[in-house]
Amino acid sequence: MNKKLIIALFFFGSLFTFQDAIAQVKIGYANPARVLSALPEVEEVDQQIQALIEQSDEELATKATELQSIFTNYESNMNNLSEQERVIREEELMEMNQQFEQDRESMMNNIRQRRSELMTPIIEKMNTAMESIAAEMELDLILNEGTSTGDVIVFFANSEQLDITDQIIERIQ
Repeated sequence: MNKKLIIALFFFGSLFTFQDAIAQVKIGYANPARVLSALPEVEEVDQQIQALIEQSDEELATKATELQSIFTNYESNMNNLSEQERVIREEELMEMNQQFEQDRESMMNNIRQRRSELMTPIIEKMNTAMESIAAEMELDLILNEGTSTGDVIVFFANSEQLDITDQIIERIQ
């Protein structure tokens, strides 16, 4: 019985110690999407990426027009070809179509990679500002206010002082 009482007192004491430890955690939250939207550098990146997209679209449109012309030419002349010539020509057309799809995918990957390259220093700058503000405010944890799809993560905050988004924007600008 004495042993059970000691164990119960130990767990009871541990519970209060654990609650004290949790109560001392200082948490802040930020909205990185809002921070990024406030930076002129991000607008410059968006303009560069848009120009790259337009250039890629023009190249793809030219290739698509050429490919469509070749398909149309084949369809109008296919009755004049032997069965073997048709099979060979259709295989060539399928390869051309696959190459077009590969080119399109490659261009999309290049655009994503370029955006990532351009955004990396901006995001690092934001993270540095966030870290310095967290250190100054002695925060143990900073939450993202929402997900990348716009879903809310922070549903309730007792104080607006926990939102450090504006401080991050000021620090970066």
